[in-house]
Amino acid sequence: MRILKKLFSGILWLALALLAVAFLLPSIYHVERSIIIDRPPAQVYVQVARLSNWSNWNPWSAMDPAAETSISGIEGQVGSSWSWDGDVLGKGSLTIVDMVPGRALRSKLVFEAPQYMEADDYWQFIPEGRATKVIWANEGHLTYPFGRYAGLFMDRMMGPDLEQGLHNLKSHLESRAM
Repeated sequence: MRILKKLFSGILWLALALLAVAFLLPSIYHVERSIIIDRPPAQVYVQVARLSNWSNWNPWSAMDPAAETSISGIEGQVGSSWSWDGDVLGKGSLTIVDMVPGRALRSKLVFEAPQYMEADDYWQFIPEGRATKVIWANEGHLTYPFGRYAGLFMDRMMGPDLEQGLHNLKSHLESRAM
C-alpha cells in the first residue's frame, strides 16, 4: 500500500510539474521565412494573391495531388478562399482577410480535420532594387497545456514547408519571361 501511495504521489507531482511548465510556455507561435526573388513586387504579389496560382508553387499540393480543391470568391480580392480536402492534407481552407496591393497580404488558415486549428498567414513584398524580398509568416494560438508543448516544435515542423514554398515560388517566377 505504501508503494502505491508513493507511486500515485510521484505521478501527481509529475503531472503538476508538466502543467506548471506548460503555463510558462508561450501561448502563441510564430514561424517566418524570407527569400529574395528577382522579380518586381507587383509580379510576386499577384502570384500569391491569386489563390489559383498556389498550385504552381505551394509545397502542400505536391504532398497530396489527389486532394479535392476549390477556389471561391473573386480571385485576388479580400474574401477569396482556397479550400482542400485530402487524405494527406486533411480538410481546411485559406481565406484572404486583408490586402495592401503589391505590398502585403494576410489570410486566415483553418484546419478542420484531422484536428481543428486556426492560424494567420502574413506576406510582405519589399522592393530590393529590381528584386523583391518576400516574407512569409504563420502565427497562431496554442492551447493549454499540450498545444504549448507542440509550440516548441512549430518552427521545425512548419519552417521547412515555408522555405520550400518560397523556393518553389522563386523558381516558378524566375523561370518565366518578364
